Amino acid sequence: PEFAGRKVLLVEDNALNAEIAIELLQTIGLVVDWAENGKLGVERYAASKPDEYFAIFMDMQMPVMDGVTATKQIRQMDRPDHDIPIFAMTANTFASDRRSCNDAGMTGYIAKPVSVKNIADALTVIEE
Repeated sequence: PEFAGRKVLLVEDNALNAEIAIELLQTIGLVVDWAENGKLGVERYAASKPDEYFAIFMDMQMPVMDGVTATKQIRQMDRPDHDIPIFAMTANTFASDRRSCNDAGMTGYIAKPVSVKNIADALTVIEE
């Protein structure tokens, strides 16, 4: 796998969606940490070492804290890797949803249902 051993953070409130995403991410060699909502995702990222995570995959609609708010909080952190690639994972594909992702500082957008190809394509862009 092309991304073997790289660690990512998956922020997804739905356990079934998380299970599927974890399987897909592991298929291309990624090591996955899972946070069940945006608040836990922000906390897990804040507790990590700089550059511990290669990327973050962020669901948009979650209880406790949504993906846009979580992304904004990560971007405002005082750490050298606050510009980590963050990809929205959402079933909402309207232009306004894409704009909210972009305005929050997200790197890209992966439409659900998620596929290995879409994930690999998104990660390949940040590698270049």
